[in-house]
Amino acid sequence: MRENKSAAKILLYHGVTASASKGIENFSKKHIPIDEFESQMAYLKENATPLTLRDMVKYLKEDKSIPSNSVAVTFDDTYKNVHDVALPKLKKYQIPATFFISTGFVGNNVRFWTDQIEHFINITPKEYIELKLNNGLAGFSVRGQMQKQKAVIDIKAELKKMSPERRAAALLSLQASTEVNDNGNDVPNYANLTTTDLGNLDALPLFEVGGHTVNHEILTFLNDDELNNEIYNCKKYLEDYLCRSIDLFAYPEGEKEHISEHVISVLKNMDISICPTAINGLNYPGTDSFKLKRIMVGFMGERFPYQEYYERHKC
Repeated sequence: MRENKSAAKILLYHGVTASASKGIENFSKKHIPIDEFESQMAYLKENATPLTLRDMVKYLKEDKSIPSNSVAVTFDDTYKNVHDVALPKLKKYQIPATFFISTGFVGNNVRFWTDQIEHFINITPKEYIELKLNNGLAGFSVRGQMQKQKAVIDIKAELKKMSPERRAAALLSLQASTEVNDNGNDVPNYANLTTTDLGNLDALPLFEVGGHTVNHEILTFLNDDELNNEIYNCKKYLEDYLCRSIDLFAYPEGEKEHISEHVISVLKNMDISICPTAINGLNYPGTDSFKLKRIMVGFMGERFPYQEYYERHKC
């Protein structure tokens, strides 16, 4: 992305890892290495103007000139390494951050369905698997690393289109086909935040927690009852535990097809005031606080959006 120091950048991270990966685990780089994350935060400290997301939106909403090279750091999902690995580095460099939490994963061993797919295929003893999908029975070669990665990408794309009930059935079918008997509970990168971790993420003025639904369901795929429950129950859980009101939220997946005016109206009716997307781009004064763009970092090769950073870190 071309740099524009007059625009506001919102960075989107998922996890930061200090653990060695096995096989295809974390091949997507959803969890970026700790040394890479630290060097990025050090760069922001010296070369950008880190803001809280709330302060950034205030500048944008008031149509004021935003400080040069403004950036806000955000995290989606509920990974424990955000607390254990990323948080100390954010504190070290005094970088504000907002953490969007899917509350159904806090304090338990429930795994994100995307991680389950990766885990099942990563450790399967099989070389070929079959799975019933929307268009019938589909076969996947899982003999080598590249075939496994392709299978994960293809299966994720199909399951993302499904209702929660059909996806759960497909996951059970995939687990049976791969002959894997666990959900990856011993994989550090899949571990969830504890309730204590959650409180720590919201304990300092630099940091703030927001909602990301209960079960990380795509909001535009839900009926009205499901939509209301995913937003309300997430918000209530956070408010009850943190003892304060919650008005920040982020759309699961967050691409154009995962956002609608109806979803936005429901969020507003529940007193949500800021809800960034995962649509790639920059933000300018006047940007709608429910259509904020973010820049994903790490995931599937997405680069830290500062060319000078890479020039400084040439091998």
